[in-house]
Amino acid sequence: LMNGEKEDETCLRKYRKRCMQDMHQKLSFGPKYGYLSELQSGEQFLEIIEKERKTTTVIVHIYEDGVKGCDMLNNSLTCLAAEYCMVRFCKIKASDTGAGDRFSSDVLPTLLVYRGGELVSNFLSVTEQFN
Repeated sequence: LMNGEKEDETCLRKYRKRCMQDMHQKLSFGPKYGYLSELQSGEQFLEIIEKERKTTTVIVHIYEDGVKGCDMLNNSLTCLAAEYCMVRFCKIKASDTGAGDRFSSDVLPTLLVYRGGELVSNFLSVTEQFN
């Protein structure tokens, strides 16, 4: 009986390990990014949001040169993009969005979070909220 219990325990460990590997594979499928990409136009912005996989989170930083905190946030997002490669990190200048009048310097930097083409959250004037 002692040997049988040890064999059962060994089989159980192998089974758990295989289940963990399978679960990890299922959770880590899909595209990997690992960088902060620069969007050039409002059309490209919309295309990224609409055509991305429904399970992929897209974080867009709307910025403008010379606005307090925008450069620091870009640097932070570059680091986060390398660490969270399953999330798509993008940045776009407010003046390139086609709706630059909506993004005056008093609401920048702005972060928009999308999933499945839908806006999940937005953070205006990030530097004021997070210092």
